[in-house]
Amino acid sequence: MFKSLRDATPDEVMEELEHCRRENRRPVRVPRYFRGYFTEEKFNASTGYEMQVFRHKKGSHKLILYLHGGAFIYPPVFFHWRFLHDLCLRTHCDALLPVYPKAPEYTCSDTVPVVLDFYKSISESRQYKEIHLVGDSAGAHLCLVVAQEAAKNGWQRPATTTLLSPCVDLSHTKEKEMRALQDKDMMLQLDRVITLNAIWQGDLPVKHPWVSPVFGDFSGVDNLYVYYGSDEILQPDDLFLKETYEKAGKTGQFHEYEGMFHTFAMFPIPEGFRALKEITNDILH
Repeated sequence: MFKSLRDATPDEVMEELEHCRRENRRPVRVPRYFRGYFTEEKFNASTGYEMQVFRHKKGSHKLILYLHGGAFIYPPVFFHWRFLHDLCLRTHCDALLPVYPKAPEYTCSDTVPVVLDFYKSISESRQYKEIHLVGDSAGAHLCLVVAQEAAKNGWQRPATTTLLSPCVDLSHTKEKEMRALQDKDMMLQLDRVITLNAIWQGDLPVKHPWVSPVFGDFSGVDNLYVYYGSDEILQPDDLFLKETYEKAGKTGQFHEYEGMFHTFAMFPIPEGFRALKEITNDILH
């Protein structure tokens, strides 16, 4: 699986995009193993977009809002459901997993307002004393945008914001350093990532905070936790995020796992379970 993701040719990427365009028009189904744990709801955004939302309910006053990754083009896969289910069992939190609009049919300027509208509705409901943002890769990108916008708009601020291998700089400031890690990365190919990121960017400037949240306002973003691997091409991105966050006068927790790959924390491996335990502690404390 990792080899096919990394080594796709430009033509294969275009074919993949068209496949994703068709697939994303179909309703997402919960994997059979988890169907007894998640229920489906609908959210009608003010933009007119109807979004599928899946709820994992524990009757808690704490909520995990999970924004799944997938290069801005893929729906949630088995490992997303498994990770979120395990995290809910460990934290006893409710959880919501929204299936947000994807590229290539939609771009950042289409999707971010839908996600923000959804977060605003949760905030205004005052149903939860704590909202914990968790996301991986592209979903982590969106989590950081939400955290910044929540503070800016006076909504309920996330109690914690946890990012797994986040993609936060679509201007690729650290491209040289990222290319130096390409041979180590078993999952991602940088040129493919750049192609998909450009589609997601759409007509917005590349340093717009919705496109590259590393250039956004961190003044209201507290309790930031970031988990990433030393052998993924996004490692320089995440170090750049750490540098930028600290320059803003903030102190976050950045966990680099030696020898680990992109979004390793979602996988049932020793390092993944260790990260999951740490994320659980972040939410509970």
